[in-house]
Amino acid sequence: MTVPALAGLRVVDASEGIAGAYATKLLADLGAEVVKVEGVGGDPLRHWSAATPDEPLPDAGALFAFLHEEKTIVEGADAAAVADALGAADVVVVDETREVVSLPLGACVVTISAFGGDGPLAGMPADEFTLQAWCGLMSGIGTAETTPLPMGAGHGQWATGAMAAVAALAACAERARTGAPVAVEVSALEVMTVCLLNYPPLYRQFTGSPSLMTRGAGDWPQIVRCKDGWIGLCIFTPQQWDDFAGMIGRPDLVGDDRFNSMRGRGRHRELTQSVIRPWLAEHTPSEIFELGGLFRVPVAYVGNGHEVLAMEHFRARRVFVENPEGFEQPRSPFLTHAVSRPAVARTGARARGTDTAGARPLDGIRVLDFTAFWAGPAATHVLATLGADVVKIESPTRPDGMRFATTRPPSDPKWVEYSPTFHGTNPGKRSVAVDFSTPEGRELVLRLVEQSDVVVENFTPRVMPNAGLDYHDLVARRPDLVMLRMPAFGLDGPWRDHAGFAQTSEQVSGIAWLTGTPGMEPVVRSTVDPIAGIHGAVAVLAALHDRRHTGRGRLVELPMAEVALNVAAEPIVTWSAYGALLEREGARGPRGAPQGVYACRGHDQWVALSVPDDTAWRALRATLGDPPWMRADELATSAGRRAQHDVVDRELSTWFADQERDDAVARLLAGGVRAAPVWDQNVEDELPQHVARGFTQWLDHPLAGRVGHPGIGLRSPQFDTRYRAPAPTVGQHTAEVLRELGLAR
Repeated sequence: MTVPALAGLRVVDASEGIAGAYATKLLADLGAEVVKVEGVGGDPLRHWSAATPDEPLPDAGALFAFLHEEKTIVEGADAAAVADALGAADVVVVDETREVVSLPLGACVVTISAFGGDGPLAGMPADEFTLQAWCGLMSGIGTAETTPLPMGAGHGQWATGAMAAVAALAACAERARTGAPVAVEVSALEVMTVCLLNYPPLYRQFTGSPSLMTRGAGDWPQIVRCKDGWIGLCIFTPQQWDDFAGMIGRPDLVGDDRFNSMRGRGRHRELTQSVIRPWLAEHTPSEIFELGGLFRVPVAYVGNGHEVLAMEHFRARRVFVENPEGFEQPRSPFLTHAVSRPAVARTGARARGTDTAGARPLDGIRVLDFTAFWAGPAATHVLATLGADVVKIESPTRPDGMRFATTRPPSDPKWVEYSPTFHGTNPGKRSVAVDFSTPEGRELVLRLVEQSDVVVENFTPRVMPNAGLDYHDLVARRPDLVMLRMPAFGLDGPWRDHAGFAQTSEQVSGIAWLTGTPGMEPVVRSTVDPIAGIHGAVAVLAALHDRRHTGRGRLVELPMAEVALNVAAEPIVTWSAYGALLEREGARGPRGAPQGVYACRGHDQWVALSVPDDTAWRALRATLGDPPWMRADELATSAGRRAQHDVVDRELSTWFADQERDDAVARLLAGGVRAAPVWDQNVEDELPQHVARGFTQWLDHPLAGRVGHPGIGLRSPQFDTRYRAPAPTVGQHTAEVLRELGLAR
């Protein structure tokens, strides 16, 4: 039996809702002992189900059971038990909805809040729905015929929870370094700004024009009807377009500049659809999926809370397990395959002596980064921000594929250095250009492994073994090595060799199924990549925590699709436990009645409004002056408002149409109502809350000039989270790293 990485770590979950619960679930998955302290009356999530949103469950619901299965529950009324739990804690996780008296002086404390502890929005009412508006996500979802729309799976809560788990382990690492307890703050708005967007301010900085994700103008195709069902496509790079053109029998379109970029397909949307839709209509999902595997085109079956449970790959890998309450749920995404003990004394890398930004939890740790595109680089981005020396391995002829999502034409000799997403996920790293498919390159990599603590890769499973760089090859050089592998679908199973990106994970897991209106095709927004990256950072931090105490290294597998299944846990357990299938509802949803996006004066001026309960409804009535229509008896309850949602929307639309957007939001917030402007994601860096908190960090890049990078969403008074350097150019640090190995002058 594999020894859990966090065995012996004692955690108290004193939060309410999903974010804190998921943070501590991840820690429990990795072996921590977690005590859940409920307030008097219990966590409101205990009696919640999206299957019956207006009728509290008499017993613990499936979502609560999923999030707290491995925890010990202590009732807030039991003062002695609460005191014992807090007194023994290494880490306490709290949020702004809870007051925990007499926090232990020796414990690290992670505080989760909507906006952070300062700035003009600190303490204002908010939830997942309004935060999706504040962070700019809604401005990029929908069409000209719809209002701005949210993502339906509540990604922000799960991403914030994962970042809070990072915060907890970073705090433990910093306490191990200094001996003093550490406080870390996690802002949901900041986490969501990073995870739910694809760096639109960076696109604006590089091009002077909006990003690709402007509402109604995103990339196509994503999820499309085909013969007898749906299919998910992900055509990202020029090579993928060429492979796809060959797959559909259109070799004449190979190399066609109109289609070989996301921006090009957006400009030629009608032509693109006229080429692709007829072919899709003649083929079934299974036929397209099989062809996608043969042509190495990322394609995916489209899941929902029901259908995902029967997918052959997940069944073969035994991804779904039974909760003690009698329903199926996704297992932990962290899979440990090997644990080793070093046979020789550690000879790890030392911190480079060039850092003037202050001490950090991972100072002295070197990470060898074989990742590409977004998910893997997002993981090592977090590690670099926490102080690790991240050495990015890129082939001289095939650098990180995300570099090709560039804003410059191929005629520019430095065109690969202007990718906004690459800049967003790689600050502070060093790039080494080496072809590890050659014997000389492989030996150089192994020399680097000897001086590294962690290796992270996210290729398809065959790449590293084929290069002679499997885990066993690496630990022969560094016995206490931590290795994280992040394949799209896992190291085994029927789909192991299928290429996969965030889009494919969202399509197959059921995440995308919940975004859009009932009449439109499901929408993908590529959020699983950065969320999987945060989970990857959790896995590495947990493994390093164990190594600090035992000297052991380990091999951890983290399939991106299984991270997506955990983010999609609510629709899965809602179906499995209650037989209720969650569907796309546009801007509406089970957590609010009313819940919607309303047009104000002017062009494209919108307010997102969320009314989760009767108390919030009364606050809205008071704020609007208690107009006669709001006094109707049938609107006094959540169930009644849900039944009359069309009527309520019409009345609210009339009120909002006569308001200035920002004035309306200010008035609603002052009245305790959850509201937000639908902020334009292209100027998200200008949001006053971000400006006040210094969220954007400006760095001078040798080619791109002054570049503004968003933070990662956590900060601490005990350690620094400022970026040390901009994203590297290809091979920028090759000579520097070779000198450190004694191989160059």
